[in-house]
Amino acid sequence: MAVRSTVTHKLDIPHEDGEWIEFKELGWRTLESAREMKARNALLSFRDLGPDFFRAVSTPPTPENTPAAPVVAEEAPEVDEVPIETYDMSILLRSSIVAWSYSVPCNEDNIDNLDQRTASWALKEILKIHFPTKASLGKVSEPSNVL
Repeated sequence: MAVRSTVTHKLDIPHEDGEWIEFKELGWRTLESAREMKARNALLSFRDLGPDFFRAVSTPPTPENTPAAPVVAEEAPEVDEVPIETYDMSILLRSSIVAWSYSVPCNEDNIDNLDQRTASWALKEILKIHFPTKASLGKVSEPSNVL
Protein backbone atom coordinates (compact mmCIF):
# COMPACT_ATOMS: atom_id res chain seq x y z
CA MET A 1 0.00 0.00 0.00
CA ALA A 2 1.39 3.40 -0.96
CA VAL A 3 -0.18 5.27 1.98
CA ARG A 4 1.03 3.40 5.03
CA SER A 5 -0.62 5.35 7.86
CA THR A 6 -3.77 3.19 7.82
CA VAL A 7 -1.92 -0.12 8.15
CA THR A 8 -1.42 -1.46 11.69
CA HIS A 9 0.17 -4.50 13.32
CA LYS A 10 -1.07 -5.81 16.68
CA LEU A 11 1.69 -7.77 18.44
CA ASP A 12 1.76 -9.64 21.73
CA ILE A 13 4.44 -8.45 24.14
CA PRO A 14 6.52 -11.59 24.68
CA HIS A 15 7.62 -10.78 28.23
CA GLU A 16 4.15 -9.71 29.46
CA ASP A 17 1.48 -12.41 29.31
CA GLY A 18 -1.78 -11.17 27.81
CA GLU A 19 -0.47 -7.71 26.91
CA TRP A 20 -0.18 -6.35 23.36
CA ILE A 21 0.77 -3.21 21.48
CA GLU A 22 -0.61 -2.07 18.13
CA PHE A 23 1.79 -0.30 15.78
CA LYS A 24 0.89 1.98 12.87
CA GLU A 25 3.12 1.79 9.82
CA LEU A 26 4.99 5.03 9.28
CA GLY A 27 5.58 7.05 6.14
CA TRP A 28 8.97 7.91 4.74
CA ARG A 29 9.05 11.39 6.32
CA THR A 30 8.63 10.13 9.89
CA LEU A 31 11.33 7.50 9.37
CA GLU A 32 13.64 10.14 7.90
CA SER A 33 12.93 12.53 10.81
CA ALA A 34 13.82 9.80 13.32
CA ARG A 35 17.06 9.07 11.47
CA GLU A 36 17.96 12.76 11.19
CA MET A 37 17.27 13.39 14.90
CA LYS A 38 19.53 10.50 15.91
CA ALA A 39 22.30 11.77 13.60
CA ARG A 40 21.91 15.33 14.92
CA ASN A 41 22.17 14.13 18.53
CA ALA A 42 25.26 12.07 17.66
CA LEU A 43 26.92 15.12 16.12
CA LEU A 44 26.16 17.19 19.21
CA SER A 45 27.71 14.48 21.40
CA PHE A 46 30.74 14.39 19.13
CA ARG A 47 31.12 18.16 19.38
CA ASP A 48 31.11 17.88 23.18
CA LEU A 49 34.33 15.83 23.09
CA GLY A 50 36.28 19.07 22.87
CA PRO A 51 39.40 20.36 21.13
CA ASP A 52 41.85 18.00 22.88
CA PHE A 53 40.09 14.99 21.40
CA PHE A 54 40.13 16.48 17.89
CA ARG A 55 43.83 17.32 18.19
CA ALA A 56 44.55 13.73 19.24
CA VAL A 57 42.64 12.18 16.35
CA SER A 58 44.04 14.62 13.80
CA THR A 59 47.69 13.92 14.68
CA PRO A 60 49.40 12.33 11.67
CA PRO A 61 50.23 8.65 12.19
CA THR A 62 53.80 7.75 13.06
CA PRO A 63 55.35 4.38 13.97
CA GLU A 64 55.19 5.43 17.63
CA ASN A 65 51.48 6.29 17.72
CA THR A 66 50.14 3.71 15.26
CA PRO A 67 48.86 0.43 16.75
CA ALA A 68 49.52 -2.88 15.07
CA ALA A 69 47.06 -3.84 12.36
CA PRO A 70 44.10 -5.75 13.76
CA VAL A 71 43.58 -9.37 12.85
CA VAL A 72 40.68 -9.52 10.39
CA ALA A 73 38.47 -12.55 9.99
CA GLU A 74 38.36 -14.06 6.53
CA GLU A 75 34.66 -13.31 6.14
CA ALA A 76 32.78 -10.64 8.04
CA PRO A 77 29.30 -11.72 9.10
CA GLU A 78 26.44 -10.15 7.18
CA VAL A 79 24.44 -7.59 9.09
CA ASP A 80 20.86 -8.70 8.70
CA GLU A 81 18.99 -6.04 10.60
CA VAL A 82 18.69 -2.28 10.81
CA PRO A 83 20.74 -1.06 13.78
CA ILE A 84 18.45 0.40 16.42
CA GLU A 85 21.08 3.07 17.04
CA THR A 86 20.22 4.60 13.65
CA TYR A 87 16.80 5.93 14.67
CA ASP A 88 15.50 8.13 17.49
CA MET A 89 13.53 5.89 19.84
CA SER A 90 11.13 8.58 21.04
CA ILE A 91 10.04 9.62 17.55
CA LEU A 92 9.43 6.05 16.40
CA LEU A 93 7.60 4.93 19.55
CA ARG A 94 5.42 8.05 19.74
CA SER A 95 4.62 7.94 16.01
CA SER A 96 3.97 4.22 15.66
CA ILE A 97 2.25 3.05 18.87
CA VAL A 98 -1.49 3.64 18.45
CA ALA A 99 -3.08 1.28 20.98
CA TRP A 100 -2.28 -1.21 23.74
CA SER A 101 -3.85 -3.49 26.27
CA TYR A 102 -2.61 -1.59 29.34
CA SER A 103 -5.17 0.00 31.67
CA VAL A 104 -3.73 3.49 31.13
CA PRO A 105 -4.44 5.53 27.98
CA CYS A 106 -2.11 5.14 25.01
CA ASN A 107 -0.68 8.65 24.74
CA GLU A 108 2.76 10.27 24.43
CA ASP A 109 3.24 10.66 28.19
CA ASN A 110 2.50 7.00 28.85
CA ILE A 111 4.58 5.89 25.86
CA ASP A 112 7.47 7.85 27.41
CA ASN A 113 6.85 5.95 30.66
CA LEU A 114 7.14 2.45 29.20
CA ASP A 115 9.77 0.39 30.99
CA GLN A 116 13.10 0.07 29.15
CA ARG A 117 12.56 -3.60 28.26
CA THR A 118 9.18 -2.97 26.62
CA ALA A 119 10.34 0.21 24.88
CA SER A 120 13.38 -1.60 23.43
CA TRP A 121 11.23 -4.52 22.29
CA ALA A 122 8.73 -2.10 20.69
CA LEU A 123 11.49 -0.24 18.85
CA LYS A 124 12.87 -3.49 17.44
CA GLU A 125 9.39 -4.51 16.30
CA ILE A 126 8.82 -1.14 14.60
CA LEU A 127 12.08 -1.56 12.71
CA LYS A 128 11.14 -5.13 11.71
CA ILE A 129 7.82 -3.86 10.34
CA HIS A 130 9.50 -1.15 8.26
CA PHE A 131 12.72 -2.96 7.34
CA PRO A 132 11.97 -6.69 7.20
CA THR A 133 15.05 -8.89 7.38
CA LYS A 134 15.45 -12.51 6.38
CA ALA A 135 15.13 -13.46 10.06
CA SER A 136 11.96 -11.44 10.64
CA LEU A 137 10.07 -12.29 7.44
CA GLY A 138 7.04 -14.33 8.35
CA LYS A 139 7.22 -13.32 12.04
CA VAL A 140 5.49 -9.95 11.71
CA SER A 141 1.71 -10.01 12.11
CA GLU A 142 -0.51 -9.65 9.10
CA PRO A 143 -1.29 -5.97 8.61
CA SER A 144 -4.71 -4.68 9.45
CA ASN A 145 -6.22 -1.78 7.53
CA VAL A 146 -8.36 -0.75 10.49
CA LEU A 147 -7.09 2.23 12.45
